[in-house]
This record gives sequence, C-alpha cells and structure tokens, in this order.
Amino acid sequence: MKAHPSGPYRVEYTETAAAVRDSLPPERRAQLTKALQVLARDPYTKASAPIGPDDDTRQAMVAPALLIEYGVLRGVMVVVVVTVLDGMEFLGDTDT
Repeated sequence: MKAHPSGPYRVEYTETAAAVRDSLPPERRAQLTKALQVLARDPYTKASAPIGPDDDTRQAMVAPALLIEYGVLRGVMVVVVVTVLDGMEFLGDTDT
C-alpha cells in the first residue's frame, strides 16, 4: 500500500469524466462521490486493479454498475473515465 502521508488523496476529474459524473441521477452521483471519498484514503486498495504498466493507473468498480479508471500521482487521484454499465448489450444478446 502506498498511502499518502498527509491523508486522503485529492480527487480530480478529467473533463470527460466530469461530464459523465454530472449526467448521473442524484442518487448515483452520491454513490460515486461517497465511493471516491473512501477510495481516496487508499487508491491502491485490493478492491482496485492496475490496468497499465505500473500500479499508478488503475480501475475500480466504485458503485453498482459504475466503473472508474484513474491515475495516482503525488497525492492526487485523477478520475479519467467513468463508465456506466447499466443497460449494456453483450455480444450474445445480438442476432447478427
């Protein structure tokens, strides 16, 4: 665990991730906000997984059907992607 010595990491969003966050219904947005507050205490938690060549680019399922991708650098967690998995179509669901 690479905990930040001065407390929770600051959470920032890319413009794209912020747009998805802002489009969420209030209840879902509250879930995301609460989950990110928890994740900011330890962005390297076992509930997340590295997705790049190092441990600092990660993903985590932060609420039901909400997946984020984020980077960690010098006390800041940058949320790069927020994916809403509700209503997804799967390959087996298509007739073609």
